[in-house]
Amino acid sequence: MLEYNEPGVFILVLANALADEKLWRQLKPKLSDKFEQLKATKIRGSADDIAVFDQLKKIDFSDLDIVKYKQIGGFELQYNPLRALRPQRMSNAKTKGMSEDFNESEFHFNKDFLQKELFFKGQLFSKDISLFYNKFPFAKCHGLVVVEADKNHPQLLTPQLHQFAWMMANAVGLNIKGFTLAYNSYGAYASVNHFHLQCFIRENPLPIENDEKYPLINHWFNSMGDAWEFIESLHRDEQPYHLIYRDQAVLCVVRQRQDDYKHESWTSGYAWYESCGGVNTTTLNDYDHLTESELKTELLKLKIT
Repeated sequence: MLEYNEPGVFILVLANALADEKLWRQLKPKLSDKFEQLKATKIRGSADDIAVFDQLKKIDFSDLDIVKYKQIGGFELQYNPLRALRPQRMSNAKTKGMSEDFNESEFHFNKDFLQKELFFKGQLFSKDISLFYNKFPFAKCHGLVVVEADKNHPQLLTPQLHQFAWMMANAVGLNIKGFTLAYNSYGAYASVNHFHLQCFIRENPLPIENDEKYPLINHWFNSMGDAWEFIESLHRDEQPYHLIYRDQAVLCVVRQRQDDYKHESWTSGYAWYESCGGVNTTTLNDYDHLTESELKTELLKLKIT
């Protein structure tokens, strides 16, 4: 992918390399050379990619460091500086209800410039799927699963898409231990209004799974039908939520709408990972000094009262 002289592909490779210490050691010299090459030329790409690359140019490449993790009480804290450059898109928008119409003029996964970031296109359970690398990953083997991209589904779960997610997570999980799908609903910091799931591999439990008194409403369902009944009730109540599909089960986490509270400056907002007890930080100062009390206070803002 480094053969492309485009900022978007470079950003993708850089961010994924920083998420893997072995890969970073291997690719750092090539990435450094490519960075200097791109800085010396007039680059072309999407407005988002050019804006991110312009911010990257202000960073000393030698100062870039791999993603770090640590435990603070019941939380998993992550230092992931490149996520500070991620475009906010719909996650920074005012929301109402459980969906809005797909908009061809806004960011979506059928854009021509994104096709270089596509690593698989085919069919699964009679549905067309497109698998993309996550340009700003925060989990192992972090990707995006776009279902029936050409049909331009908005970010709204339907019974058919729920069934697909259930079947995909369980089928792939038979051969890949820890394979998981995650879903952010509209109003729960979903960033793109084009139906997609996030895929990743995680063998350790999420922090939410280790806390019987977790403050956010959450339920595990071992039946696809029972899960859908609950999800459907959330849709009727226009209540945002997150889903985790894994191992013949689905976890539903219910939370405040993104518009209804003000998050702290050290976070860009709580999506599925943060709502499940993981926290992304983008500065070493925050990573080194955030306290368990501060993390608890921020999580409690999402609690339905």
